[in-house]
Amino acid sequence: MTYYYNWPKPSTPKKVDNGIKAQNKRGAFARQWWGKEWILRLEQFNDSSRLARGRSYARKGQVTGLDVSSKGVSAKVQGSRVRPYNVSIRLTPYSQEEWQRFVGVLSENPVLVARMLGGEMPEEIDKLCSKAGLSLFPSSFRDIGASCSCPDYANPCKHLAAVFYLLAEAFDRDPFLLFTLRGIDKDALFSALGGNSSNTPTEQTGKKKKVVEPLPVDPDVFWSSPDAPMLPALHHQPVIASAILIRRLGPVPFWRSETNFSAEMESIFKTASSRMFDMRQPKLLPID
Repeated sequence: MTYYYNWPKPSTPKKVDNGIKAQNKRGAFARQWWGKEWILRLEQFNDSSRLARGRSYARKGQVTGLDVSSKGVSAKVQGSRVRPYNVSIRLTPYSQEEWQRFVGVLSENPVLVARMLGGEMPEEIDKLCSKAGLSLFPSSFRDIGASCSCPDYANPCKHLAAVFYLLAEAFDRDPFLLFTLRGIDKDALFSALGGNSSNTPTEQTGKKKKVVEPLPVDPDVFWSSPDAPMLPALHHQPVIASAILIRRLGPVPFWRSETNFSAEMESIFKTASSRMFDMRQPKLLPID
């Protein structure tokens, strides 16, 4: 006896003219370690055909809207029906105590703080989050609040998967969006790293904290200081060693000239320092 199975054919999504297309047309979606880690977590959670269709949706530009904020991700994905499906993704935000704990652990690593303030996302950040008992990336799909208005029972469906893949590219461009999804605004994060965890500029004076007055907005007021004390007299002396910082940094890996970079910079620094010293010396007028 022969049985014939009439499997339903995959639905064909409606074409979108101005959708958000993935930049990467083939291969991996992410280029940076944080984007790759995001994709790795997603594919570990669910290695189904829906992920493959999600990649196809992302590359075709089926996602028509994508917004990332501290409240989560909201997107619209055009499927086979007339109206796009509504997609929402949300990570569990850090509590105030968790936020303070993370900043405290991070402040113990000034080199990492400097790199972050420079716009980098060091790979050690993920380990620091674990040290603080936190997770920057979702550890399972249950850590993600995700929903789609499509009738597919699977989670993630192909529409959610398409948004996940596009988020990897968004993270490549701005890694701090990961913290945004955890409820930490980038400006608040930078303010805390540059000052303290309360985001209020303060200076430590013994056991008390003194609030520092903000700088005046008016440039004329800023550059005029009638009540300020007299500046001490400046004593100029020739520079003993030139280009100390250049020599401390060592060889520059991208330098392609035949001349030695450190030697050239040392010569320039020495000439500039000598010229400046000569300009600062008082000039004696000839006596008639």
